[in-house]
Amino acid sequence: MTKRLGEILIEQGAISPDGLRSGLEACRRNGGRLGTWLVRLGVINEGTLLEALTRQTGYPPVTTLQLTTAPSEIRALVPLAFAKRNLVLPFARHGRSLDVAMVDPNNLLVVDEVARLTGLTPRPHIGTEATLAAALAVAATASRATAAPPPPPARLSGREWRQFWRLESAVPELMRGLDAAALPAPAVAAATFPRLGPIESAVQARGGAARLGEALADAADRDRVADLVVESLAGSAFRVALFSVYQGKVTGWRSRGDAIGAEDFHNLLLPLDRPSLLLNLSQGVEIHVGPLGGGEGNTLLLDALGDPPPTEAVVVPVRVRGKVVAFLWLDQGAGGVAGISIPLVQEVARLAGLATEILVLRQKVRAGARLTEAVPSD
Repeated sequence: MTKRLGEILIEQGAISPDGLRSGLEACRRNGGRLGTWLVRLGVINEGTLLEALTRQTGYPPVTTLQLTTAPSEIRALVPLAFAKRNLVLPFARHGRSLDVAMVDPNNLLVVDEVARLTGLTPRPHIGTEATLAAALAVAATASRATAAPPPPPARLSGREWRQFWRLESAVPELMRGLDAAALPAPAVAAATFPRLGPIESAVQARGGAARLGEALADAADRDRVADLVVESLAGSAFRVALFSVYQGKVTGWRSRGDAIGAEDFHNLLLPLDRPSLLLNLSQGVEIHVGPLGGGEGNTLLLDALGDPPPTEAVVVPVRVRGKVVAFLWLDQGAGGVAGISIPLVQEVARLAGLATEILVLRQKVRAGARLTEAVPSD
């Protein structure tokens, strides 16, 4: 099992337990990464942090000099907005391989997106948050100084255009879905072992999700969707987390709650086929309400969520066209699931799935609009 950054730094003699506690307290109060706060507090320097991160992740390190002196054409392979949002920057190319600096080289979603954007095979390198931020600032300045109009899109034939334009759903229909009235909910009871308790109706929960639907309709990217979803439920539970599913693996995506350490949460990498409560949810179960049970998979989840560990949780899958793309998690720490609105959580998960599908369709529409300009007018 991968060692935590704090453990590695203590083993190296770089920090004391008191220094580690200061960094963890800063993370809990302000959010962010433990290593970044240790540097800001003057407990360690950037070189020590990079050495520890290299040992922790197993990825080769990258320095500020390597990033700031990288050719501009290499840096430009990844859009600057995407690079800033995910703290990722390409800095060298070797044939079909692209060396990419990342603060989280284990984030398979970002690695795959870099591959899609560049058409190359990424080779992740570990960099510190401050190093990447400084390099991205240099890249932004250079980009403004050398901005040039983009090349015209490649011309396609009418036949190729017709093959591209095959949307499975109409965008207006999905947009209306965000404001659609909720279906009447039957009278049911939520399983909160060892007892059963009545839950409020979905119609009541709909009122709390209406404003979320309006905000999601304007979301420009999946990270904004995640932020809105987690923020909408932040006051409903001690801990709120959104786990992403990609290529059969579950990773930490967004979270709210003082107990959750950003490093442990984002370092989670749980194969979905490993026994855990998420496995049942991925195979058709609509919701989990109650105890978490044992097993290695659930242990990994609890480690990522911090102390005190939850005794019970409400977990709902987020689906797009029947495929699970995320899991929405809420718990009350040692207090079970008391006070968590089950219909509200289900409604928020439904809206998150709709918003994600809309983003996919919007990308197709924008790409289609660009291709239309390339179709001959004869």
